[in-house]
Amino acid sequence: MSLQPSRPLEPVSPVTLEVNVRAALALSRATALAVISLSPKAHRAMMDALGVEAAMQDAQGGLVSEMVATVLRGHLDQLK
Repeated sequence: MSLQPSRPLEPVSPVTLEVNVRAALALSRATALAVISLSPKAHRAMMDALGVEAAMQDAQGGLVSEMVATVLRGHLDQLK
């Protein structure tokens, strides 16, 4: 099984990329808010999972991982 695309990927416009990122963030926020509203235990589990993911992104290094970790930490601050 090849991991290469069967055809060359089309370049993504900055507008398309921004819409995709904003949509992903909105879905993430909505999902997190729904989960944490279920119970205090669910709230803690969501916060812990986001913290672990932010730490994993930091450990990977690189600009994109650092930006993702920063966004996740901001998301954590909003959920407190």
